[in-house]
Amino acid sequence: MHAMGRRSKTTDLLLWALEKSIDTGIFLYDFAYYTHHYAYGQPNLDRYELYHIVQRLKKKGWVETIKNEGKVLVKLTSTGRNQLAIEKALKLNKWDGKFRVVIFDIPEKSRKVRNILRWKLKSWGFKYLQKSIWVSKKEVEKPMREFIKELGVEKWVHVLVCTDIGSNVSIFNDR
Repeated sequence: MHAMGRRSKTTDLLLWALEKSIDTGIFLYDFAYYTHHYAYGQPNLDRYELYHIVQRLKKKGWVETIKNEGKVLVKLTSTGRNQLAIEKALKLNKWDGKFRVVIFDIPEKSRKVRNILRWKLKSWGFKYLQKSIWVSKKEVEKPMREFIKELGVEKWVHVLVCTDIGSNVSIFNDR
């Protein structure tokens, strides 16, 4: 699951369980002491390690915690769900024959946001086609549109799904 960087097995296990819990979330204590209920054969986890993992994921904006009757409930945020969807799409090696094309014209006054978008496009496997046009063979249009909406640049950025990008397919080494 950790296509976007190195994560611990415990972090991946927590994210996987949170993804499966959809909107209900997981009580941190239950996850630490009854891990085998969430993933068969897994040993119980160190609650201090788990606490630090949750704090890191909160800083990234991937999870939120809610105190409920003295217990801590952990839930995935929309950002966390979006990130996991991107990671899953990037892991799939089968191409569906469609290109995902991102076209943008973000004003100079929003240069930082433009740079964030470019960085994300690179990290999500998009290839530079020409100025402000990036292409991917991965099925990431839905999470990409969510990310663009989170950035607040949807009026300047367009995501297209195409079957033909002309002779420019040579930007992909595997083709």
